[in-house]
Amino acid sequence: MASGEVVDHRSFLGRLEPADRAFLLRLGHPKRFRKGARIIVQGDHSDTVFLTLSGLVKVTLDTPDGREIVLAILGAGDLLGEFEVIDGRPQRTAGNVAVLPVECRLIPGDEFMASLETHPQMLLVMVRVIISRLRAADRRREASASMGVSRSLASFLVELVDRYGTSDGSVIDISIHLTQEELASLMSTSRDSAVRGLSTLRTKGLIATRRRQIVVTDLDGLRRYASATATARDD
Repeated sequence: MASGEVVDHRSFLGRLEPADRAFLLRLGHPKRFRKGARIIVQGDHSDTVFLTLSGLVKVTLDTPDGREIVLAILGAGDLLGEFEVIDGRPQRTAGNVAVLPVECRLIPGDEFMASLETHPQMLLVMVRVIISRLRAADRRREASASMGVSRSLASFLVELVDRYGTSDGSVIDISIHLTQEELASLMSTSRDSAVRGLSTLRTKGLIATRRRQIVVTDLDGLRRYASATATARDD
């Protein structure tokens, strides 16, 4: 891992047994990407798997009408590009962009597949990670429909804080610089709804917003507001 980087237990690397983790970290070779760099370009043909060691990455999908949709945010310990390698189709179905500077290991596809054959627990862990991501996406869609955008957004922000937040005194910076459109696509809602949700959370004193930045000013209050879904929708 990168110097000082803590392995998140929810990531692919963090869920591996120590021996499998050490084996995987010996594969491939190191590579760094600057902030804003395209790690994987949608439509390209390649079979490299990227194991992130530090930084943040957004998974994007370019639509036929020219829009870019953000599908997920990934961090240290997560895999990029594994779907195409396992599926045997080298054309990339989504893109990956470095939100923050990224350090990773580039693992050739055949080497990665061979490692899954010799270390079957790694394959099981990968399936579990994929399932957890799908469930999280389903929860966000369901939450937006059942409890309103601001509470759904509060729940999502708590999720981001728990994994990516950095404390600065009495506030917590969510170090994911996303546009309102990108945040809306992650929430499976419209930009206008996302803007209204952010406004509600600001009015309640739970967050502050700057350009492409969200700062949580009352984490306990945000958790309470997010969890108060059984009896109330958005105020």
